[in-house]
Amino acid sequence: MRMLLFGFCALFVFACSQESRKDAYIKSFNSFIEKIEKEAPGYTKADWETVETELDEWTGIKRHEIQAALTNEDEEFLNKLENRFEYAYAQFLKDRLLNGLNKTLKNAKKEIREEVEKIVE
Repeated sequence: MRMLLFGFCALFVFACSQESRKDAYIKSFNSFIEKIEKEAPGYTKADWETVETELDEWTGIKRHEIQAALTNEDEEFLNKLENRFEYAYAQFLKDRLLNGLNKTLKNAKKEIREEVEKIVE
C-alpha cells in the first residue's frame, strides 16, 4: 500500500513539475517573440540570423523537453507565436526589398538625367 501511495505522490510531483516547466516555457517563448517584434525594425541581416538560431532552439530542443505536457490549446498558441515571428521576418524582407528598389530607382533616375543632360548639351 505504501508503494502505491508513494507512486501516486511521485506521479503527482512529476506532473506538477512538468506543468510548471511548460508554463515557464510558454511564458519565456512569448517574451522572446515580443522582444523580436519590438526590436525587429532595427535588425540587420546578422541579427535575424542570430534570432533564427534562437528560434530553432525554442522550437526544437526546448519544446521537445515539455512536449508531453502541451495541450492542443498550448500547441495552437505556440504556433501563433511562431507565425508572429515569421510575420516580423517577412516585414524585414519586404522593407529590405523596397529599400533596394528605391535605391535602384534613384540611381536609374540619376543616370537618365545625366544622359539627357549630355544629349541636350
